[in-house]
Amino acid sequence: MKGSEIRQRFLDYFESKGHKVVHSSPLLPANDPTLLFVNAGMNQFKDVFLGNEKRDYSRAASSQKCIRAGGKHNDLDEVGKTARHHTFFEMLGNFSFGDYFKKEAITFAWDFLVNELGLDESRLWFTVFEGDDEVPADEEAEELWIAAGAKPERVLRFGKKDNFWQMGDTGPCGPCSEIHYYMGDDPGDPEKNRADLVNAEYGDENIEIWNLVFMQFDRSEDGKGGFTLANLPAPSVDTGMGLERVSAVMQGVRSNYETDLIRPIIDRVAAISEQGTGSGEQANVGEGLVPAQTDIYDSFDDEKKFACRVIADHARATAFAIADGILPGNEGRNYVLRKIMRRAIYHGRDHLGLTDPFFNEVCDFVIGEMNEAFPELEVQRGFIRKMVLLEEERFGNTLTEGSKRYEEKLGKVSSENAELFTESAKLFDTFGYPRDLIRVRLESQGLKFPEEEFDEKFDNALGKLQEQSSIGKTQQAERINPIYAKLLEEAGSGKFLGYESIFVEDARVRALVKGDDVVDSLEEGDEGLIVLDRTPFYAESGGQVGDRGKLFNHSVHVNVLDAFAPIQGVTVHKSKIKSGSVKAGDFVTASVDAEKRDATRRNHTATHLVHAALKEVLGTHVKQAGSVVAPNYLRFDFTHYQPMSEFEVREVEDLVNRYILENEPVATDVMAIEEAMRSGAVAMFGEKYGSEVRVLSVGDGTFSKELCGGTHVRATGDIGSFKITADEAIASGVRRIRAITGLDAFRRFREDELLIDRSLGVLKTQRDQLPVAIEKLYEDLKKTRKEVEDLKLKIATGNAGGSANGDEAKEISGVKVLAKMVDDLDPSGMRHLSDTLMAKVRSGVVIIGRKGDGKVSFIVRVSDDLTDRVKAGNIIREIAPIVGGRGGGKPDMAEGGGSEPDKLSEAIDASYGVIERMLE
Repeated sequence: MKGSEIRQRFLDYFESKGHKVVHSSPLLPANDPTLLFVNAGMNQFKDVFLGNEKRDYSRAASSQKCIRAGGKHNDLDEVGKTARHHTFFEMLGNFSFGDYFKKEAITFAWDFLVNELGLDESRLWFTVFEGDDEVPADEEAEELWIAAGAKPERVLRFGKKDNFWQMGDTGPCGPCSEIHYYMGDDPGDPEKNRADLVNAEYGDENIEIWNLVFMQFDRSEDGKGGFTLANLPAPSVDTGMGLERVSAVMQGVRSNYETDLIRPIIDRVAAISEQGTGSGEQANVGEGLVPAQTDIYDSFDDEKKFACRVIADHARATAFAIADGILPGNEGRNYVLRKIMRRAIYHGRDHLGLTDPFFNEVCDFVIGEMNEAFPELEVQRGFIRKMVLLEEERFGNTLTEGSKRYEEKLGKVSSENAELFTESAKLFDTFGYPRDLIRVRLESQGLKFPEEEFDEKFDNALGKLQEQSSIGKTQQAERINPIYAKLLEEAGSGKFLGYESIFVEDARVRALVKGDDVVDSLEEGDEGLIVLDRTPFYAESGGQVGDRGKLFNHSVHVNVLDAFAPIQGVTVHKSKIKSGSVKAGDFVTASVDAEKRDATRRNHTATHLVHAALKEVLGTHVKQAGSVVAPNYLRFDFTHYQPMSEFEVREVEDLVNRYILENEPVATDVMAIEEAMRSGAVAMFGEKYGSEVRVLSVGDGTFSKELCGGTHVRATGDIGSFKITADEAIASGVRRIRAITGLDAFRRFREDELLIDRSLGVLKTQRDQLPVAIEKLYEDLKKTRKEVEDLKLKIATGNAGGSANGDEAKEISGVKVLAKMVDDLDPSGMRHLSDTLMAKVRSGVVIIGRKGDGKVSFIVRVSDDLTDRVKAGNIIREIAPIVGGRGGGKPDMAEGGGSEPDKLSEAIDASYGVIERMLE
């Protein structure tokens, strides 16, 4: 049975049991700073399990894309070595949000495995929690497995390490029950298919295939340094089954890499390797390989097979990550992806001899294999291949630069020293130079380390290095103030009326918060939070800032400074009481600042037009990577691999303004998420959507149709005008546009006109000649500056005219030393002067010091015939501290500086003594 068929059977089975089939969320976690990547099926339902979000279904099933690399869950180093570890995998899961519990979950699991898939009962093992001082044994689960059909001797008990789940030290937790499968040849073999090999730390014959987590308890601190457990009012179920593992079971193979999900990719890598290049003819994507090609991998030695497995796994992670808007970079998840990609590229180069780009072709093959189940891969095919090719080219340059750095820092090392592993870690961390290559090169220099010892010392050095940066780290979870959950529970969800009106009368004050406490009233001068039963205030979301405005009645006047929603369903008004007092239960009139709301609406609709225009001008690979929609500007981040040209910026501006002039209607429809996606609406990565969504269409929707819960204009003409003010890079493969609309754009046009008019007056030229006049002025200025610098250099050289013959140069132990101070020379002028003086001295030392702008700079030159006795870098290191600075360089030339110009003369005088000591 193919992996794709198993996936569909799973989803169909649970749909028949009343579950809502939910499409995989993107690998980019939505509003969860604790995760680098989505790494489990429950991630997209986390807020539902915690009670912070409600959906219109209580049962769900999904096949979730997952990456485990970096952070707490990191399988990267095990990939290719074992039969089970991957960076990318699919997790099949069924979930109950306070609906069914252990009985149904266990019954479903048994029924699906035994009756749907037809697994041999004699190969299945079931584990339950054995209990401890805190939590009793899960006898209920044990009895339910036996009632479902399992033999009692095949239901085993294990401790918390294997059979208890918790989200953190406090919060939801509970026992779990794992299903294991014996992969050996003969299930009747009592020596191998036995209980003590379940959960054993060795062997691949007994593997876990499914885990059923029963969220049964809520753990809280008891105030005495310990914890207490309470039963959850609505216990839930979270299950996870690896598609690759169950595919291996169903296809009768011992390794996930031999399944139809991964083996065709491995064979494609082997075929490319046999061609000897990655630039050969592309495979028939999606059609698999001809039988003869499958023999190539089988003929490889273990080292090459390992490389093929690593590349195949990493190609899956790469293709899916880029399709979901995660691009290679230098921080966080972007850094981890870059490491994954470069690890694959390095294995191809080092073990398979693939010196030309090849990884982009492997990723393209992955798309062909997986695009039916995940159509987003096909949509981003061109962009994925382009980004991978760029990274391959960058890594080629990295290896070149890394080799230079290696030669400088480690090329002559012959024994272990304190800096060896620090420099090795820097090579890896800063330059991306592979650790394996570092170890191989060190061994060639006679420095041999056992692999485990090398890895331990290397990892310690790398850990210390990364403690100083954010690379590979996730943020700590921002705990939601329990006040908000309490407000939702006691006051219920408020109603947002801001789509229809910015003015609501008789809104009831449901709750008041001051500091961290719910209070009965807020008095004049107080700052606090106000929750209403109905509000026109838009809570900050989707990049759009929260509304500002007023709340008032006959006895109180409140300034609303911001509006936000800490949890779904609760809009909080950050407020200051201007006069009077407000009490829980009061009725107020809520009024949004109309001018700011209108300006924000213009900018929000403009971001949709910008997104559509970017896709049309730059390509369909463009994805939104973030945004800010404020009253006075908009900021739009998007994926693109190079700076926009002047022509492209103009094209985007023209396209947006054309749609503004056409005054296209802007319509919003509310529909089911599935219907919205089928209609072609664009969803934003990193955003969460409920079962019903708002779909915003410009005109007939062919140009722009997006899921959006923000506020918008009624027609594009309301935007007025649009102007891009900046285009900049913010990360590798991510750019940022800043723009303005409406009156802000008009004011910008007017300011530009005033600047042009003033420039025309100063330069006394016509409008069409302004660029020519500015260019001429610039060239004249550049020429004049060069003449001034040349004159300064001549003066400085002239002042030292006789020095080479001994007028200013001193002779120390037979060596000519010329040390002098100069004024008004820039760094380039100093280097030119040092060249001139060195040519006059021929054999000797030249030291030049300059002060300006409160700083000191030095340059030291030593003729080649003296570098074995006097080194320029050592001279700089002696005299720079005198002026409160430092410096360094090579034996023949060094530079430095300091911050105490008053001591320059002292430093110049001291240089003679420094050189004299070196010559002794």
